[in-house]
Amino acid sequence: MTSLTSPLLTLLSALFSLTLGYSSVLGEEPFITWGRANTNTAYFDDTTPTNVTAVVGQQASLPCQVLNLDKKDVSWIRQRDLHILTVGIYTYTSDDRFKVHHPEGSDEWYLNVDPVTFRDAGVYECQVSTSPKIFLPVLLTVEVQQARIEGPQEVYIQSGSTIKLTCLVNTHSDNVGAVTWFRDGHELDYDSPRGGVSIEIEKTPSRTTSKLFLTRAVKGDSGNYTCAPKFADAASVLVHVVNGEESAAVHTAAGGTITADLWVVALLLILALCPAFPR
Repeated sequence: MTSLTSPLLTLLSALFSLTLGYSSVLGEEPFITWGRANTNTAYFDDTTPTNVTAVVGQQASLPCQVLNLDKKDVSWIRQRDLHILTVGIYTYTSDDRFKVHHPEGSDEWYLNVDPVTFRDAGVYECQVSTSPKIFLPVLLTVEVQQARIEGPQEVYIQSGSTIKLTCLVNTHSDNVGAVTWFRDGHELDYDSPRGGVSIEIEKTPSRTTSKLFLTRAVKGDSGNYTCAPKFADAASVLVHVVNGEESAAVHTAAGGTITADLWVVALLLILALCPAFPR
C-alpha cells in the first residue's frame, strides 16, 4: 500500500504547488527563480543550460541541476498546457517518450524525450516544491534537417569519367548520423559489387559533407542517386551516363533550341522596327 501511496501523494503535492502562485502561465514571458545559494534551501545551479536544440528523431535531454534539494520534489512541467510530466522519479503522462533521468547520488534531473518530434518544441519548467517555489524554464528547439546535393537535379556524365556527387547538411556534426548513398534504392559503399566506389565524410560544428565517387562510369551507372543522412531528410539527383555521340547530341539539341529562340527574337525586332508596308 505504501508503494502506491507515495507516488500519489507526490503528484498531489506537485499539483497543489502548481496551482498556488504559478508564475509562468501561458501568455507571459518565462523567467527563472534560481533560489538562494549559500543557504540550506534548494536552489538551481546557475551554470545549467536553459536552451537545448535537438533533431527530429533523436533524443532531447533537458538539464536541471538542483543543489540542497533535501527531501523536496523536482517536477518537470510542459508550459504550453501546464501538463505535469514527471515528479521525482515518477512519470505522469501516457506518452512513454518522456522519462526523467536522475543519476543516483547526483544533483541532476534530466527530462529525456526520445524520440523528439517537431511538436515537442517549446518551454519546459523544472520546478522544486520549496516555499516559495523555484522554477527553471528550459527552451527546447527542434530542428528538421534537409540534405542538399550540389549542382542541378539532373546531370550528364561522360562515359569513362568519374561521377562525383557532393551532399551537404548544415547542422551540428553530431546530429546528422550516418550518411548513406543509394542508386535506384540500392546502397552504395566500398563493398558494392560494382567496385570503384569511394565515399569521403567531412564534419565541422556547422556542416556535414559527404562526397560520393564512382570511377570509370558506364551506362549501368545511370539512375537516381540519393543522399540519405540518418537524421535529416534525403536529397536526390538524376544521373545520365552518355557516350561521346550522345553527349554531342545533347549539346547540339540544347544549342539548336537556343539558336531557334534567337531567330524568333530577331524576327520580332525586325518587324517592330520596320515601317508598315503600303497596302
